Amino acid sequence: MKSFLLAALLALAGYSARAQTYYLDLSYQVLTLSDNTLAVEKVVDGRPGEPPIGIVYRGLGVYGKSAAVGFRQGLETELTNFVQVQLPLRPTSGHTIVLCLRSLHIGETLGGNKQQATADLSADVYEHLPTGYHFVCSVGSFASAYGHETTGRHAGHLVQLLNDCFRQLGTAAWADAARQPARTLAELATDRPATLAVGGKRGPAILREVPRRGFYFRLDQFLANRPDTFSTLVVDTIARRYQSRTAAAQWRQVARVRPLLGAGVRAGKVPEGLWGFSDGRQAFVLYDKQFFPLMRQGSSFTFVGEAPVDPIHALAQAQRQNSTGLSYGIVGVAIGEAVANSVSGGIPDHTAEPMAYGLDLRTGAIGAFPSLHTTLRPDTAYVYVYQVSQNQPASARTEGGVVVVAEGREAGVLRPGKYLEVPCTRFGKPLRLCLTGLSLANPCLLVVPNTSQLNYLRIDAANPRQPWQWVSAAQGAADLDELDKQTSASR
Repeated sequence: MKSFLLAALLALAGYSARAQTYYLDLSYQVLTLSDNTLAVEKVVDGRPGEPPIGIVYRGLGVYGKSAAVGFRQGLETELTNFVQVQLPLRPTSGHTIVLCLRSLHIGETLGGNKQQATADLSADVYEHLPTGYHFVCSVGSFASAYGHETTGRHAGHLVQLLNDCFRQLGTAAWADAARQPARTLAELATDRPATLAVGGKRGPAILREVPRRGFYFRLDQFLANRPDTFSTLVVDTIARRYQSRTAAAQWRQVARVRPLLGAGVRAGKVPEGLWGFSDGRQAFVLYDKQFFPLMRQGSSFTFVGEAPVDPIHALAQAQRQNSTGLSYGIVGVAIGEAVANSVSGGIPDHTAEPMAYGLDLRTGAIGAFPSLHTTLRPDTAYVYVYQVSQNQPASARTEGGVVVVAEGREAGVLRPGKYLEVPCTRFGKPLRLCLTGLSLANPCLLVVPNTSQLNYLRIDAANPRQPWQWVSAAQGAADLDELDKQTSASR
């Protein structure tokens, strides 16, 4: 989005001009751990190049003064002092550890009259044994909150992240640590454990298995593919209204769903504290009060969600309503000119338009995709669309085939027993696929195709509310092989 890029560049330019620093103060924060068997020897900054932590805005909305985030005594010193006070070495301490940070980001997103404060942290945990420091596991967490002025929440968010990371050690395989290579304390910052993949050597279960049906209340439940199955899950299809006509048109006929409790005193309600859910075929993540289907992207996931409030359009609207004119003050001349031009010539509102997001499996953080940390190559992605005949009721069969439309253009006709290849060269951009020729309530889908492997979409005409089904590469290849065999046998 051009408007988001402009806002970010102007914010960075404003920061460099003012060169302020916002120092995090943890003196009033407390860890709330029930497990007192841990003792932290040191917090090590293992972030490559020790990059800046982030930028915040002191004040309301875009008129706030930008400032870099930092610690007065340095990151390692202050975090080490904090956790040592909270988790002191005791006779009952079972494990003495070093927390080696691999990433730490704290920031704020501007939009409309509110800000969103975000923070994410990932780290490798090493246990100090007589032979040296041995890798135990990777931990990480993410936090966010909305408000008119959110800078004061960052210290609490950071401690919340530390709480989450220490809690994740409750399931660590401590006995396996001794079998990991011994490192010196000085080597930890540059060490890259072989088991760096989240969840162990093979990576998390959700990357290897079909998602099980149930509710996810935490990221670790999703990674382990162990949802809460004690409550009955009912998937409800909902309607969504948009102020922007462009957004409404782009989301038209795309299924929007929410998970409801099917029994109990809260039957018909969305469970509180939900992270996401799975219908047994597709996993969904909660983002900004909406649920979106996750798509495998290498060793992580992406989804197509709604873009945040367009800051340039919001400023233009404010200027229209202000008869005395809008004073841009510290926002800068460039953004003032952009808004002035938009008012005179009209500016589209990109709020809620389809936008690609990525899910960081180490922290649970959600951000724009692709990001600076995206490892996938910007290459052509291939999507194979097909329909298994046994899933198609007689009322939905069309002997002439189903027309598949990609980005408003006909990509081909999907005939019985055949499949269709749809190439996508728009790396990191949402792809809109639609079907014509079937009586489906929601024949369109928005997705970010995976460039690292082939993508397979199976059409289930027996499910008019959610006809699109992503399947694994192995399952999709097997289904297409079977279709090829059926075609050869019929000749």
